Amino acid sequence: MKEIFSGVIAVLLLATGPDLIHRHATNLGIALAAESNEDLQPLITTSELLVGENRFAFGLVKANKLLENANVQLRIYAIDGPKPNLIAETNALYQPVGIAASGERVHRHADGVKHVHRAESEVRGLYVTQLKLPRPGAWGIELQARDDNGSLATARLTVTVDDAPQTPGLGTLAPRSRNLIASDVRDLRQIDTSQKPDHRLHQVRISDAIAQRKPQLIVFATPQFCTSRMCGPVVDVVRQLLPKYNKRVAFTHQEIWQDFASKKVFATVEEWRLVSEPWIFIVDGDGIIRAKFEGLVTARELEAALQQVLQLNPPQRH
Repeated sequence: MKEIFSGVIAVLLLATGPDLIHRHATNLGIALAAESNEDLQPLITTSELLVGENRFAFGLVKANKLLENANVQLRIYAIDGPKPNLIAETNALYQPVGIAASGERVHRHADGVKHVHRAESEVRGLYVTQLKLPRPGAWGIELQARDDNGSLATARLTVTVDDAPQTPGLGTLAPRSRNLIASDVRDLRQIDTSQKPDHRLHQVRISDAIAQRKPQLIVFATPQFCTSRMCGPVVDVVRQLLPKYNKRVAFTHQEIWQDFASKKVFATVEEWRLVSEPWIFIVDGDGIIRAKFEGLVTARELEAALQQVLQLNPPQRH
């Protein structure tokens, strides 16, 4: 019955007002388990699901603690008939984010409350799989997680699949944004809410990199104003790739909030049609979006995508 897959909650949405959040959650179907046992709850970081292949990433909480390294199986159900119809099964592998714990991090949630992350509560990884969804509409997903002790827990959720993306799509031209860079401001904290803003991530305008035919990695994130337990240290993950790739790839961090108090986002965020965060886009030398990642992502995933783009855009020999 459809009733076993119900209940919707917004995860990682920009706090631009309750009406927008409600519409986004309804349209994109970010869902929390309606029926679970042993307090297993999925924290879904993927809000944009489309017809075809999708990266589907999530965390798991059990007994109010993040569940790591569990054996996780997903069952996908069509729920547009009188009863759920199982159409596919797949596993989700636990993937470490790829950075070391770094003491305390402090950020503000959408309501302005400060939240301190300590090493023992840091998100150290997530579960990632590929979902092939053949048609738009509502789908049911059942998650089964078995921990190291052999204990099995189940959660069920619904997702909504769309025909077209809200954000710039794969294979399309990236917006030619003229994002603010370090030379435009007196203090990097005007365009970066990281505890220690990194000037290397604020050197190139997106439009200029495209004109220079240079591949790009663009991370849209607001380190200080996280909206979910799974926001994770995405900018720190990106930073980890700089020593190896910064001579061949333009790295840009685009902060979300121009003014958090008035809920005003930067123009670049609007140009990329983002209503959730964080997002990472990888753009090739022709200005075409070749990969995109919503929510928490691992260094391994990003590096694999960069390698593919660099193969398409080998360095010019003189």
